[in-house]
Amino acid sequence: MSLEIFIPDIENKPKNTKDAIISALTTEWPLGVRKIYNKLKKQFGYSSTYQSVYKAIKELKEKSVINESDEGFEINIDWIKKVQSFTDIVETNYYAKNRMENLSGFKESHKKENIIILNFETIFDAEKYLYYFIKTEMMKTKKDSLCFRTNHEWKPIFYLRAEYNYYKKLSENGHKFYFICAGKSYLEELSKSFYKKIGVSIRNVKNKFPQDTIVFGDYYIQIFIPENLRIKMEKFLEKKDLIGLLKNVLGEKTDSSIKIVINKHPNLAKELKKQIVNEFKK
Repeated sequence: MSLEIFIPDIENKPKNTKDAIISALTTEWPLGVRKIYNKLKKQFGYSSTYQSVYKAIKELKEKSVINESDEGFEINIDWIKKVQSFTDIVETNYYAKNRMENLSGFKESHKKENIIILNFETIFDAEKYLYYFIKTEMMKTKKDSLCFRTNHEWKPIFYLRAEYNYYKKLSENGHKFYFICAGKSYLEELSKSFYKKIGVSIRNVKNKFPQDTIVFGDYYIQIFIPENLRIKMEKFLEKKDLIGLLKNVLGEKTDSSIKIVINKHPNLAKELKKQIVNEFKK
């Protein structure tokens, strides 16, 4: 029987032996079988036999959920990362699907024009949707160019591992990446250095853009961020204030929504990609 993916509830009594073992190891480790058994009895009032606990530990080890050392057992960090990655993907997919299903007005009225207009409460919400949308579409194709024109770059600061895996996965399909960015803060320079090291072509420009732009496949996407948020983003990036950037810009709800306009226009997308790629040939 395969192991279910679950998040143990450490505040209430676990529902099964495996859940209880993981809960015990989240607060104290490494522990031997006898210590785990005693901890389950003391912490959860567990009544199962020593043999059933030993069997559950053995199964968790076989599934690579926990590791064994000379000192005892502890949770496998790689398993934690897999669970975290799984929950992130589920959250993103469900969020994006719900957003699309709730677009009955705009989506239908612009269907013939191949335009979709989406409104989001926060920059984080908008980025979460774009991550799903771009990855889903680009994984259907090979050897395309993903082009960005942005005023500020902050994603590696908060999504370092996710950004690495994201571009690594897309590059396996032969895709190329071109970023043009106007931001020049210290944190953005670190982000650009990171992108270069994973194979993203990126360069600075002096002039700012009226909106951020993404082009790939047949899509031309515009992201309109309210001016007050753009100003605050620049201020917090320059001050290296990550908490301020997180709370007061990226996660802040605004009366003027973050607007994304997705235009599916093959000829327009082709021409814009050509223009951006040519910027790297000068």
